[in-house]
Amino acid sequence: MVIEIATLFVKNGAEGHFTSEFTEAVEILKRQPGCNGLRWGKRVEPDLAFVLEVDWAQIEDHFHFRETEDYKTFGGYFRNHLSKAPEVVHFQPGS
Repeated sequence: MVIEIATLFVKNGAEGHFTSEFTEAVEILKRQPGCNGLRWGKRVEPDLAFVLEVDWAQIEDHFHFRETEDYKTFGGYFRNHLSKAPEVVHFQPGS
């Protein structure tokens, strides 16, 4: 198992649009091979951002998703509401 954590920085004034469109976008992500679940929410501090956590069976599943048309559609829902590129990291949970 590999956990992806993406921090999505949202433009001032775009939070409402981002939230409604991201809710639709995650439905695409949920149906991807290797996606075992996800959760997301608004970061408390320091800046306006949202955090997405995805449980992938293996990191290759995430990399494969990034090469698909679904990935382009996924990002198309909310990309114009971001103030900068997302920060993405992966980690393997400890026992």
